[in-house]
Amino acid sequence: MHLPRARNFEIAERMKKNQRIFASFALLLSASLCASLCAAQRLTPEWSVTFFSFADNREYKPEQRQMPQSILGSWLVPQAGLRFDSAHHLCAGVGLQRYFGSAEQAPDQAAYVAYYRYCAKPFELYVGSFPARSLLADYPNALFYDSIANLRLNSANIFWKISGSRWHADVWLDWSGHQTQTQREAFLVGIAGRYRLGKTYAALQSYMHHFASTAANNSDQHIVDNGMARLCAGVGTSAGLLLDSLNVNAGMLGAYSRERSVDQRYRFSGGFFGEAAVEKFGIGLKNTLYIGENLMPLYGKYSAEHLYWGDPFYQNTLYNRSDFYVQLFDTYRVQARFTWSMHAAAGILSHQQAFTLNVSVDSQQKNGARRQNRQTLAGALKKLGGN
Repeated sequence: MHLPRARNFEIAERMKKNQRIFASFALLLSASLCASLCAAQRLTPEWSVTFFSFADNREYKPEQRQMPQSILGSWLVPQAGLRFDSAHHLCAGVGLQRYFGSAEQAPDQAAYVAYYRYCAKPFELYVGSFPARSLLADYPNALFYDSIANLRLNSANIFWKISGSRWHADVWLDWSGHQTQTQREAFLVGIAGRYRLGKTYAALQSYMHHFASTAANNSDQHIVDNGMARLCAGVGTSAGLLLDSLNVNAGMLGAYSRERSVDQRYRFSGGFFGEAAVEKFGIGLKNTLYIGENLMPLYGKYSAEHLYWGDPFYQNTLYNRSDFYVQLFDTYRVQARFTWSMHAAAGILSHQQAFTLNVSVDSQQKNGARRQNRQTLAGALKKLGGN
């Protein structure tokens, strides 16, 4: 015997309603059990969501050993985790990247994010697969190209830092290549540190890169060792009579490389490296000068395989970069900057325009400006307007 169509519809709707009630009850029960477990084990839930977007237009000249191109994209990185025993954190998430203009609707890249963090002075430790952009922020473009920071979310697997009142030092490892039949084994080990005495400081950033062969053991492949280091001394202050910030430093930039079975000895190169930066009301100028030897002698042979992680401009023996920037926002939640750069190399001047936006919200609910003694352009205009 068949029930009337209206009766069938009524039963179906009632079943859907019961399913929604059951799903809501199961969700509330799961949340309640999770909260009870966290309370019993003294676990504190944590979460964060980061959005990073970049637009980079490079009007370079081939004579400068650079390639003109435009790169635009964004990252979305949601994370969730637990804090326990006050200093221990366990986090997991995913990084989704999208290149603007891509024909595919799905994300162009998905990065696995899962790591352990220990944070209790004087130590800070990260182990796993985690975004390391802020942790490696002291490294100049000569060692870490800005496009690598924009396009590669996870740039370390182990990061350990120890700090005092005037100094800090860190060691990190990035296993950048897992050996397969088609992929070379590769890893980087870095050491960096800074010591400050009043307004003066001394700093070091360095890494060693081991670039091995594939599992296929192709006879045309050679194991390559290379590394770079910057050692400098300078003066830096975050506030002054006329400026919001001032930083001037000078030192040396050095590199080495050896293509095993080809080179009997290591190739060493280096030169003078200096920086000067000033900022007021979020408007700044930063100038970088390098005078020396070609820091990337094997770039032409290995450029497609990412042997070098630094800016290709440092193949030139004389290179000057001038960055004019406007810091639109600089709070704990939002940082936005527009930069116009001029690159002088090989007797030619080229241009670059870049915009970066970083938005981060998390369970800490930290608000306000990151640096109280510095103003952004938006803040200065707001004050002038009397708001």
